[in-house]
Amino acid sequence: MERRKILLGSGAVLATVLAGCSSSETDEETGDDSSFGDDDDDGYEGDDDDGDDGEVPGFDGDVETDSDKVAVTDVTHDSGTVSVDVETDTTDTDELYKELEVVGHDLAYAVTDPDRFKRDVEIIELYIEHDGAHVLGLIVDVQWLLDYLEDEISRKELKDKIVDSKR
Repeated sequence: MERRKILLGSGAVLATVLAGCSSSETDEETGDDSSFGDDDDDGYEGDDDDGDDGEVPGFDGDVETDSDKVAVTDVTHDSGTVSVDVETDTTDTDELYKELEVVGHDLAYAVTDPDRFKRDVEIIELYIEHDGAHVLGLIVDVQWLLDYLEDEISRKELKDKIVDSKR
């Protein structure tokens, strides 16, 4: 843990130093309007999340759903468990279960590093709320998301597994 803090701190110092060295502000006008880095490619392919800042390792916590009925409002990580709060505007159980297909899909595609995610996360707890009241609690096995990403199970099968896990 201490090593991670040291690495994180030294990385921040290095980034600060490099940012100061790469400044394009000079006393001379070059007349060249082009700048380095316009392609948004930093040359690094990978997840720079070290999990020390409350974020989920190997997972993009800013999950956005493609649904008008449900929205992910919070994602937290603690001791191998990821808690996902989902707000819904429907009280119809059948409609909510249909929307869980979208939530399952979006959670799967929020996995940015499957190996790291699987190593650091054992289970995902979904808390479905409507107007601040707890409506439904569900469990999502990490392996289900990975199986879905590898096309081993369908979107409907993923949803069925999630719905069958209700507590």
